[in-house]
Amino acid sequence: MMRPHIVCEIELHLSNLFACRWVHVFNLALALGLCLSTAWPLIAPASAAAPIAGDLAEAERLHQRSLQLWQQGDYAQALEPAEQAMAVRERLLGPENPDVAASLNHLGNLLADRGDYGRSELLYERALAIRQKVFGSKHPSVAASLNNLAALQAKQGRYREAEPLYERALAIREQVFGPEHPEVAKTLINLAALFRKQGRYREAEPLYERILAIHQKVLGPEHPEVAKTLNNLALLYVDQGRYREAEPLYERALAIHQKVLGPDHPQVAKTLNNLAILQTKQGRYREAEPLYERALAIHQKVLGPDHPDVAVKLNNLAFLYVDQGRYREAEPLYERALAIHQKVLGPDHPQVAANLNNLALLHVAQGKYLEAEPLLKHALVIHHKTLGPEHPDEAQVLHSLAVLYTSLGRYREAEPLLEQALAIHQKAFRLQHPIIVSILQTFASLRLKQARPAEALGLLQERLDVQERLLGLNLAVGDEARKRDYLDTLVEGVDLSVSAHLRYAPTEPAAARLALGAVLQRKSRVLDELTGGLAQLRARLAPGQQGLLDQLAQTRSTLATLVFRGLQQDTPEQYKARLDALERQTRQLETDLAASGAELGTLSRPVTVDAVQQQLHAGTVLVELVRYRPLNPAATRKADRFAPEHYAAFLLSSDGPVWAVELAEAAVIDRMVLDLRALLANADTPVVAVRALARQLDSLLMQPLRARLGDVHTLWIAPDAQLNLLPFGALVDEQGRYLLERFELVYLSSGRDLIRLSDLPVPPRQGPLLVAAPDFDNAGPPAVNAAHRSAPSLRSADLAELRVEGLPGSAKEAAALLALLPGARSLTGAAATENALKEAHGPLLLHVATHGFFLEPISRVGENPLLRSGLALAGFNKRASGGEDGVLTALEAMGLDLEGTELVVLSACDTGLGEVAGGEGIYGLRRALSIAGARSQMFSLWQVGDTATAQLMVAYYRQLLAGWGRSEALRRVQLDLLQGGERAHPYWWAAFVATGDRRPLALNGDYPR
Repeated sequence: MMRPHIVCEIELHLSNLFACRWVHVFNLALALGLCLSTAWPLIAPASAAAPIAGDLAEAERLHQRSLQLWQQGDYAQALEPAEQAMAVRERLLGPENPDVAASLNHLGNLLADRGDYGRSELLYERALAIRQKVFGSKHPSVAASLNNLAALQAKQGRYREAEPLYERALAIREQVFGPEHPEVAKTLINLAALFRKQGRYREAEPLYERILAIHQKVLGPEHPEVAKTLNNLALLYVDQGRYREAEPLYERALAIHQKVLGPDHPQVAKTLNNLAILQTKQGRYREAEPLYERALAIHQKVLGPDHPDVAVKLNNLAFLYVDQGRYREAEPLYERALAIHQKVLGPDHPQVAANLNNLALLHVAQGKYLEAEPLLKHALVIHHKTLGPEHPDEAQVLHSLAVLYTSLGRYREAEPLLEQALAIHQKAFRLQHPIIVSILQTFASLRLKQARPAEALGLLQERLDVQERLLGLNLAVGDEARKRDYLDTLVEGVDLSVSAHLRYAPTEPAAARLALGAVLQRKSRVLDELTGGLAQLRARLAPGQQGLLDQLAQTRSTLATLVFRGLQQDTPEQYKARLDALERQTRQLETDLAASGAELGTLSRPVTVDAVQQQLHAGTVLVELVRYRPLNPAATRKADRFAPEHYAAFLLSSDGPVWAVELAEAAVIDRMVLDLRALLANADTPVVAVRALARQLDSLLMQPLRARLGDVHTLWIAPDAQLNLLPFGALVDEQGRYLLERFELVYLSSGRDLIRLSDLPVPPRQGPLLVAAPDFDNAGPPAVNAAHRSAPSLRSADLAELRVEGLPGSAKEAAALLALLPGARSLTGAAATENALKEAHGPLLLHVATHGFFLEPISRVGENPLLRSGLALAGFNKRASGGEDGVLTALEAMGLDLEGTELVVLSACDTGLGEVAGGEGIYGLRRALSIAGARSQMFSLWQVGDTATAQLMVAYYRQLLAGWGRSEALRRVQLDLLQGGERAHPYWWAAFVATGDRRPLALNGDYPR
């Protein structure tokens, strides 16, 4: 990754003019706006300067030579001429001369880059003292020294000390130069970078925007500084997972750099590198690769083949190859990066050890264990020598070596290394760092391979506890994409925990409980955060409480950034102290919020099996289904660690132990789900064929659970992967009965939903709203609030040619429902618009009778799956690009105001479909409406005729009005169809499913207005 942008201060070497007549110096002082008393220390020695001009010129030559070597990355060679230049200046000009301060500043830069922060800080402080004494406390040179000292402290993670220094430097520059001067922008850049490092993204963003405005106004829209600012703002967006917003900024920065600086400038290479990193994060390897290659070629051409920046680009390109399994291509790049760092930094530098570790892990992935071992041992020696025996970097190599020994079956050698690595990390980070999770996971895997499952379970439980703390931090910041990316890293832990129970300890109740805990911790976690997180809580708070919530969000973000960036330049003691302070601050803010009357809900609630079990009642069971990879204990290669994916089912009742069973291979079940859906969605399919396949699938999915269900009447079903598209009620049991005939079925994204549904609901703010029979060829006059206006980016490109037919049956449906629901508001025809939905605010009930659409997933790079499903509304067939065009995509539906909405009914085809994401459910309307605030939904999985749908809907509302719960009301209607003869085919009744809250809904006409 590219290092954060550090501004290089331009020093005014006033002492270079001492060989001139003093009057010239005096005139220069006046031109710079210095008062006589300030200028006098510069002028006084001028009359005696001529005899020493030659020595001063030599000092300047040495200084410039050192600067040149420093800029080339040759820090070791740059040190000697810098020290010589400072010695000459100090001898000839005295210890408190500005030129001496300039030398001190440069030496401080050199030492900082070599990692000698203690000596560097002393030099910076001395330079600052000289400048304050010579120029006064409000001079630009003082601001420059404050800036450098702050940058050093920031590099060490001493953010609290750095921030006031940056702020003081900013105040000086604003006072001297005015608020829109480029020098002001320089300090703003560093202050924004400081906020970014701490995860204080909300504070950093307006600073970057101000910097951009200054540079564009003063320097013009195509100046390199504008490009640098665009680059920094893009990096900020990337940190938050806002990849779509970042990419055009990188592209604009690249265009400016290429136009102004030429195609082979190092700054072009930096921007190419950042754009490539962004594309790599998105899995766009083919696009990223030529960018990395071009960045590498530029740096080699301009900086030479042995520059440290060349090594960085080699490493990045190698990482790309490793991600794609192109190990042979990655290997020579790692080797060359290692050679560069050995040459430039010396053989014992920590960066050399990091290169050795990378190369060794590549060899492990290749199965070249004998080549990996000496590299790791060499890295261990370097870390031990340079950083000491208890540094986290050494522990990381110990962990890598333990992974190697585990792969080789050398378990006895791996065990003490893991114990040592774990002890070091726990001491440095306590129990808050991802590497601790990784070590515990490796240790548990080792114990399973040693046939010591009891110890493995203890380690996995510890891993689960640490991971839950980390999840609470990580999911508190960033957008959905970033959260999803992080959760993807937890898949292996779930696989290991489920394997530990089903394959190694199948009779252990504790193992079953632990495995279910791991599943609940990850599955649909992003959705849970989005529906019960900060944004939703903010909508419920009074203005005074929102300020406290903002402070809590900021503190959590800072804590998350500190935890995930790790020790860096902090000592373990400093790191622990900062963690403690932030945790105390977080707890205090949570206490203050609770004391103010704010209901924190799931925001601070841990994810445990106990918490879910407490929400279950007698006669109900949670069926948590998960797709997982069983651990392969005989594997010797990383690629073979897991067997083909299977499904597993966990049963949890209100008072019994967790029970789990392994089901069939996922590929077999998924194929049958798709085949059964194809039969169900066609009314002409013979019922006997449907029932035969439904019975076969039931034998793989539900029959293994049946004996454990007893007299249960309600199943909370939390599917995974393709099972999200299956209507379980259409499965057929051993007695030839549909599951619908025996159970009330309620669908969840995860058992975690039960915790959220236990919270007191937000009161509705409006009565029922019916949107039906849109005029697809016409829309009423737009009256949309600008804040809701759709952008073209909220549409899939594949919507362009889609056209729909009218739904006359839905008009009758709306009329019938109005008769049942007096006081409801109805919008039909040209009034059934996208805007009408966006202007609704927490209606008790939202009923939408229209076409839904779902476009099959494609490989188009960067397109959000929530753009590929949605609702067709008035004007759909006449839509233009963007605007209120009759298209409500699922992405837009996320922004609806449904806080307080008890039930959303989507009386339309395909409204339950979307793109399947393992572990996160369906990316479509059902997900979007949950995020928008709906507590329960009823939707369809395939197209059913609008007349039949209208009749089903009317019957459904009659059952609701009779007092039946939301899911049981649907079941009773479906049973009537099944037993009625004319529409007994599952095509007519199985398409509709209910999710979320199952309780009755009060539709008594006493509605808020």
